[in-house]
Amino acid sequence: MRAVRRNNLFVLLAMIVGVVLSLVAPEAKACPICSGTAPRLTLLQRLINADQAVIVRPLGSGRFEILETIKATTGPSPVRGGRLSALTFAPGEDVPDRAGAESVLILRQSLGGTWVVAGALPVSAASAARSMVGGKRSADMSLADWQVRVIALAPLLEHPAPLIAEAAYGEIARAPYAAMRSARIAPKYLQRWLADPARAQRRSLYWLLLGINAGSSEAMAIARQVDSLARERRVTELSSLLAADLEAGGLERRRVLRRLYFEDKTRSLAELQEAVLAFSVHADAGDEPLRRDTAAMYARLMRNHRALGGLVVADLTRWQHWDAVPDYIALLRSRVLHPVWRQPVIDYLLASGRTDARAAVEAARQSPGLMTFLPAEGRWFA
Repeated sequence: MRAVRRNNLFVLLAMIVGVVLSLVAPEAKACPICSGTAPRLTLLQRLINADQAVIVRPLGSGRFEILETIKATTGPSPVRGGRLSALTFAPGEDVPDRAGAESVLILRQSLGGTWVVAGALPVSAASAARSMVGGKRSADMSLADWQVRVIALAPLLEHPAPLIAEAAYGEIARAPYAAMRSARIAPKYLQRWLADPARAQRRSLYWLLLGINAGSSEAMAIARQVDSLARERRVTELSSLLAADLEAGGLERRRVLRRLYFEDKTRSLAELQEAVLAFSVHADAGDEPLRRDTAAMYARLMRNHRALGGLVVADLTRWQHWDAVPDYIALLRSRVLHPVWRQPVIDYLLASGRTDARAAVEAARQSPGLMTFLPAEGRWFA
């Protein structure tokens, strides 16, 4: 029974890895370390989908006084001090209808013409909200566009208006890591936010930004934190801290972290998963020599223990590193390849264009029984 539970845990981790790897595929630009904590629809995204946006004060009985206009692309522009009434709100909207309630931002959706409530927003935050008007949809943005957005929104992180602060956090959290490097934030603010339990959900992004903005003292503090995690074998916030350490510590810390995680055969699968995520983010945002070096390290990891080949195969495919093809052929023929990782391995072999790789894939398809067994060891060494 214990072995079954351990095997189930391994399967769950494998599925998580599959999701993570899908996030770092070429068509997904977001940094996978903290994009999962970003709100699905930020104020900026809602403004893109709106043709009108106004800050209003509820007057009761479905009437509102216009305090500030944020966006007006169709129809007459709402006038400050004007009144709105008989608005059609989208189903399920929590419409404030009590006179004297706090001011709120409401938006009219371009598609359908119904109104939605974005949330409470004081008039003092009007200029910050206006700065988000005219943004592009994420799918239409280049890296240069993301850099401009990150630079513009970084000063709005932890803005006094929660709606603005959430939008700034959400947009930067889903940005590519290479664009995050454009953010300039004083380390003292990031350290203050990291120490605040109320901001716990945002810590992954703030570790990354601290690594990007670190001076020598901050770099040493990050390194001490990572060394502590390594000694205690903890994985909480490990990928974000490792990425921050790689950013702030340079080549020397890269060598230390490689030794700590990829050359230590006692590391758990969970630790390796976090380490791979951090190194992959840096390789994707780095130059070709850095990707080659990381790919060679991953190939050695896979060669030393085939069962971990699924952890890195999507990265090797994306970076077109084909030196590991013989090892993946052997993995495909073995009994240690979990079904979750089978298709990514096949994709890697086919993408290599090698005749022996195509032959191995065809043989495996004719012998599906090879993919039925997975060892249940909790550590990555046999």
